[in-house]
Order: sequence, then C-alpha cells, then structure tokens
Amino acid sequence: MRIIVDNSAGGDGQFAEEVVSGLRARGLDVELWPSRGSLFDTAVHQVDAGTVIRVDDRPDRDTLAAIEQVVRTALQHRASLRRRTRTVPVRLGETQRAIAWIDVFG
Repeated sequence: MRIIVDNSAGGDGQFAEEVVSGLRARGLDVELWPSRGSLFDTAVHQVDAGTVIRVDDRPDRDTLAAIEQVVRTALQHRASLRRRTRTVPVRLGETQRAIAWIDVFG
C-alpha cells in the first residue's frame, strides 16, 4: 500500500517530515507532497487545512495502527498546545472522505 503525507495545503512541514520518516522506518511505502505555500484571503488571516494522510485502499488494522502511532508520536513533539491537539485525517485517495481521524488522545 502506498501512503501519501499530503502537506500541500501548507501544514506544518516539520510535522510532515517527521511522519514520513516514522512511516518509512516501519517499512511502509511513503510519498511526501510538499507545501505549495500558504493561501491568504482578505476575509480570514490564513487558510490552512493542515496535513492529511492519503491511502490508495483501506489499510488493514495493523497498518492503520502503525500510521496512528507515528502520527500521535509526531503530534506530541509539536511546540504549541494548538499544534499538539489538532486532528489528522486519513483519507481515501484524493477524495475528501476521511476513513479515520487521528489525534494525540487516541
């Protein structure tokens, strides 16, 4: 299974890199989609969807558990409380359909 760490919406680059290296250390096939920069709008300060994990197929229980553990570990290393307590969706392909939500609380 191919896993994509999608940071193209301008999420935390260090977080994305930490997730990629953690997943690769577990022997998973991982690709990183880097940030394209932040988007600005006059009505809001910054539009940022954050980092998304994308998978081609539904991961089996062990693979999803490995992804969750790596993401939770990376979240615990964030400097601010806001960044530590955010949720990271696992989405099927390039759709908006989330098959799991990962946060530090488990």
